Amino acid sequence: MCGIAGAFATTPVADSVLLMTNAIHHRGPDDVGIADLPSTAGRFGGTFGHRRLAILDLSMAEHQPMFSRDGRLCLTYNGEIYNYREIRAELDRAGITVRSTGDTEVLLAAWQLFGGEMLGKLRGMFALAIWDSVERRGYLARDEFGIKPLYYAERNGVVLFASEIRALLASGMVPRTLSEEAVATYLATGSVSEPLSIIDGIRAVPPGCVMEVATDGTDVRVAGIRRFASPFATAEQTSTESQAVTDLRAAIRDSVSHHLISDVPLGLFLSGGLDSSSMVALASEVSETTIDTFTVTFGDSVYSEAEPAREIANRYGTRHHEILLSARDLLNALPDVFSAMDQPSLDGLNTFIVSRAVRAHGIKVVLSGLGGDELFAGYPSFRRASSLASLWRLPSNLRKLAGSAHFGDARLQKVSDVLGQKTPAFGAYLASRTLFARERVRSLTGRILADGADEQRFVEERSADLSLLQQVSFYEMTGYMRNTLLRDSDVFSMVHGLELRVPLVDREVAKAALAAPDSLKLKRGSSKPLLVEAMGDLLPQSLVQRPKQGFTLPFQDWMKGELFGEVDSVLGSSRPDRVGLGRAGVGSVWSDFQRGRAGVNWSRPWALYTLLRWAEQNDVRAPGPQAALKQIR
Repeated sequence: MCGIAGAFATTPVADSVLLMTNAIHHRGPDDVGIADLPSTAGRFGGTFGHRRLAILDLSMAEHQPMFSRDGRLCLTYNGEIYNYREIRAELDRAGITVRSTGDTEVLLAAWQLFGGEMLGKLRGMFALAIWDSVERRGYLARDEFGIKPLYYAERNGVVLFASEIRALLASGMVPRTLSEEAVATYLATGSVSEPLSIIDGIRAVPPGCVMEVATDGTDVRVAGIRRFASPFATAEQTSTESQAVTDLRAAIRDSVSHHLISDVPLGLFLSGGLDSSSMVALASEVSETTIDTFTVTFGDSVYSEAEPAREIANRYGTRHHEILLSARDLLNALPDVFSAMDQPSLDGLNTFIVSRAVRAHGIKVVLSGLGGDELFAGYPSFRRASSLASLWRLPSNLRKLAGSAHFGDARLQKVSDVLGQKTPAFGAYLASRTLFARERVRSLTGRILADGADEQRFVEERSADLSLLQQVSFYEMTGYMRNTLLRDSDVFSMVHGLELRVPLVDREVAKAALAAPDSLKLKRGSSKPLLVEAMGDLLPQSLVQRPKQGFTLPFQDWMKGELFGEVDSVLGSSRPDRVGLGRAGVGSVWSDFQRGRAGVNWSRPWALYTLLRWAEQNDVRAPGPQAALKQIR
């Protein structure tokens, strides 16, 4: 697990790459490497940088950037390949010897043997860059779920890339200008939607894709993008429920076993819910050592999940640690949180707090139950899709009429936006994930997202006909999970030098979960029945029968108490000008929250506060002329 940065170029860029690599030193405090990329023709190919967090093979044999033995290839890589031992055995059968005991050299040797086809063999989380000095081609690739981030920018004949946006900004080659389109997606959902980033000109490499970078000796450009994997490519329904349950249990156990591979101390996040409790149960079954578990608590607050977490910890004999969090703790941590935040996000503060505590205990790797709600129908969007399905049997012209209406009431506008979608699955997802309705986004920013953008993404990415609940899983996994949960988990864990692994976000687990019949995923009065059927015998009945409770920080109370002054000082000032938002619009959101207006909870003003604080922290501004025009309007 590491941080990568680099540039494909025809002129020297080592100074810029060094600045980029230093900007992400927190991702890899154990080692640093910088390497220039010559070609066989004697021309310059660019520079790779690497920061290492040593997890497997702690020796210098895993130092990066790493060159192949013949000097043809160079690799800089971030992540973990959980099936690297199986790939290593395949290399052995081909007569290729790998000297180190980690996964980096395996990756490099596999590319040399199989080329880009080897990407489809990888089971894990990764973002990598490879330079081929003979072909004079560069390659950027990212795992199929988007667990590991990878951003790029084309500037003046140079293609830059890095694990974090802050690294690209540190290069001095990318202007600190907000993307207006990205700001609109942030306001719509609480996070920036890929492939956009919050900075104009920086984009994310699409998950499950390899990007080719070509150079002719005088110019460097992105030459194309090819998909090599998608968890939805072979989503088929299993014939029987019993087979689905058996397959899922085996897949989760196998994934947990692979995710426990580590040469350094390892722990687990334990929230007290079904997902993380299942991870603890299986990890205790597989691991030969006592496991450390960590839970965030809020004292006697109704938001706290301390008691069910203790029950699981006691049942499986873990070394359990409780991290008490108060509003004052959060307020004191805010400067560090915004310093760590790579892009503005509505979520992630809990991950920052627990990651900091886990790392303080000497743990370098932690497992999380992230992904369970997306795969096992744990979100309200799954039930909403089933309820909405009947509405989509109405004449399409009636739905289009309802979907084109404009309302002053935020709740009515959300209903209108939902009915205007092409499928009940996306309508349900939109109903669950919309922060500001389209008209409110327009009033705040002066622009609105193009209709159907997410539907088109769905059509382009999937390669199989999906059931109703599979479609909802698709939207949750490629939307909320990718753009919010995975991104925040990476940034807020890695800022503390902590590797966060997600065993449920795994190719084989996804295949087994998506194959289960829809009828097994939703049952009246039951939360995540598919997971309960697969794991119920390992969990106490009190947990199985307990209503689902999301891991939520008590912002509604805090923003009317300890956090009020801080938020008010930002939303009630001239700071909205920096990001191109109108002061009156921002002020009305904040006043609506204070008055307790229906439909305006803490999330809306907090999202605005976060955007403004992040922009100020990173010296980022909206485009000058456009922002000025918005203020005039």
